[in-house]
Amino acid sequence: MNKTKLINEVSAKSELSRKDAETAVEAVFDIITQSLVSGDSFALSGFGKFEVCQREARTRIDPKTGEESIIQAGKVPVFRASKSLIQQI
Repeated sequence: MNKTKLINEVSAKSELSRKDAETAVEAVFDIITQSLVSGDSFALSGFGKFEVCQREARTRIDPKTGEESIIQAGKVPVFRASKSLIQQI
C-alpha cells in the first residue's frame, strides 16, 4: 500500500473527505517524524514502535572493482512490530 491508497482507505473508513483524510495522515506522519528527530521513540499500542538506532561505521567492498570504502556511522529509523501485530500476520 502506498500513501495515496492509505489516504483513500482512511477517507472511506472514517467518512472524512479525501482532503481531511490527507490532512490527518500527513499530521500523523509529521508527529512521528518530529518525535524521532527529537530523539524520542513513538509507540502505538497493538501496532509497533518507531525509534532511532545508532549504526556504527563499517567498510564495504565494491563487488565490481574490489575497492574498499568506509560507510560512516549514523542514525537510522527502525520499526519494531508489536506481538499482537505479528500474530495477526
